[in-house]
Amino acid sequence: MNLPRIFFFVLLFSFPFAGHAGVSADDFPNGTIWYLHTDLKLIRTKDSTRELQVWLEDEVYEEIYDESGIDLTEELDSVTAFSSHDDGTVIVFEGPISKESQDKLVALATLESRLDIRDYDGRTYYHAGDEEHVPQNGHEAFDDLEESAYFSFAVDNKAIVTSTEAQMKSLLENGGKIAGSASHDGALFVLTADQSLVQAGVDTEGLVDDDDDFQSNIIRNTEQAAILVAGRDDVIAVEAQLISSEPEMAQAIGGIINGLISLQAFNPDLDPEIVALIRNTKVEIDDNVLSINTVIDPGLVTTVLDD
Repeated sequence: MNLPRIFFFVLLFSFPFAGHAGVSADDFPNGTIWYLHTDLKLIRTKDSTRELQVWLEDEVYEEIYDESGIDLTEELDSVTAFSSHDDGTVIVFEGPISKESQDKLVALATLESRLDIRDYDGRTYYHAGDEEHVPQNGHEAFDDLEESAYFSFAVDNKAIVTSTEAQMKSLLENGGKIAGSASHDGALFVLTADQSLVQAGVDTEGLVDDDDDFQSNIIRNTEQAAILVAGRDDVIAVEAQLISSEPEMAQAIGGIINGLISLQAFNPDLDPEIVALIRNTKVEIDDNVLSINTVIDPGLVTTVLDD
């Protein structure tokens, strides 16, 4: 497992869970095509996510340890990632990442890929992989970290990973932050809450799968999508929003989703917990914005994950 794959692995398994302070549209730059924020500190401390923490320790952190020899159970507080066509992918891991873990990551990169040690204004950063690798379809996903990645621990309590050297230097200059632009036309919207457990969003252009007519029709008529998972007392609240191309399309998509919910609510093969979840799901439409809301018992989440 080379270093870019380790960072990708950690991010991928961090995805379902996120955090305390959260992020806003101001945290992402012009041209952002997807974003993800996850804060693992909250899941370690909140009562309603205790079962999720146990699942993380057993199924995620243990696998990371087996793959890399790195124990991140108490070392990661949050992960923020985003990507743009022009500037590629950025991942910022925050938390008290130990010097031992840092050294192991550098050693793994040295063993399994070409590693260059570099300096920018007195701050050390590294390049792992093939520097001449150029993504064929632009910087749209995690693929641009698979063959080449820049990383640094030079900012306190942060591990910074980028797919371009320019982004690395910019992040080092600004303490691991990139100024966002919430007000520009087409900016991705971000759902927020006091105790966010996940925030993610995407510009849906280019996601159409022509082999799936149902999926293609929905995505083709959706401009943006965002999801928020938040802690609420002893349950987990979920909200998803779609911005459609026009109000009529939002009404049509909402009707399809309501129909599917109604059909499944009377499915005798479903567990009672799933039926309750479906019946708690509400669909609302405001102009061209479609919102879907529900609440989930934490125990059901871990059951689904285990399945």
